Amino acid sequence: MRGLRGQGSGVTRPIVFLVTRSVSSNVGVGGSNPSQYCLELVRRTDHEHYLTNLLLPAALQTDSFAIRAFSSEISGVRDVVSERTLGQMRLQFWRDTVAGLYRDKCPNHPVAVQLYRTIKRHRPSEQLFMNLIRSREQFLSDKPFNSLDEVGDYGQDAFSSVYLILLELMNNKNGHLKHSVTQLGQCEGLITLLRALPYNASKRRCFLPTQLLSERDLSAEKIIRCDGENVQKEITEVIEIIAARAEEHLMNARFRAKHLTREEVMVMLPCVSADHYLTRLSKAGCNVWDKSLHSRNSWLPGSLYWHKFKRTY
Repeated sequence: MRGLRGQGSGVTRPIVFLVTRSVSSNVGVGGSNPSQYCLELVRRTDHEHYLTNLLLPAALQTDSFAIRAFSSEISGVRDVVSERTLGQMRLQFWRDTVAGLYRDKCPNHPVAVQLYRTIKRHRPSEQLFMNLIRSREQFLSDKPFNSLDEVGDYGQDAFSSVYLILLELMNNKNGHLKHSVTQLGQCEGLITLLRALPYNASKRRCFLPTQLLSERDLSAEKIIRCDGENVQKEITEVIEIIAARAEEHLMNARFRAKHLTREEVMVMLPCVSADHYLTRLSKAGCNVWDKSLHSRNSWLPGSLYWHKFKRTY
């Protein structure tokens, strides 16, 4: 994961600050095919959402990959900078870029070019993109969350925002679907926190809520030193609580399935990925260091396709 580690197997690249030009002079920049660049970026950095994107209605796929690629770009900032200031500058670049796209100014960057095309066609909410950027600011300071509610807020900004943008692209105003994607985003935020724990610990970072740790007399240092071989009971309890909250959000996301159309169900397919992880975590005794949780789930592609066929999630 990237960011928290964020979203997938990370790809690192140098920070490049790009000169903004008028759109009329650069509509062909970012490589011969910006849409293909976005698809490949998501495939490398966010494999599970890459799979679910492939199952979306064809008319939505290109725009969805552009949004996921944007999310991957900002979620990877923490892993490619050594200083907080550099990370803040890179997030500010994307903040300025998004603002510029709504004013017909586009930098020479393939993700920005493809995102501009999406914005020109559909005019989704600028604030939702800003929420995505804001969700990554906390990790630049390596400060942990204070509570599970804060993790929920992070999940809404970092994950629910993507789905809410998709709903705007679909011109979808179904309140049941909006509630479901909000719950799914919160679930994904909690799962990301768990999946990224071993990686972040290896980098001497711990984002687990301080409230849960203090209630069990745990320190961030104890989490960082844990190698997964002899996980303390208190650490397992914290992981169980976070997983249980994620499961609760997943159930809420599925609760209104009967009110969704076939196309709307396709947007909710990431629930299948979340369910797979929580099931595997349970089988591993809530030990997030277990090797079975760090290998690609070979059953997931078939499971996703089967759920699409059944119109379930």
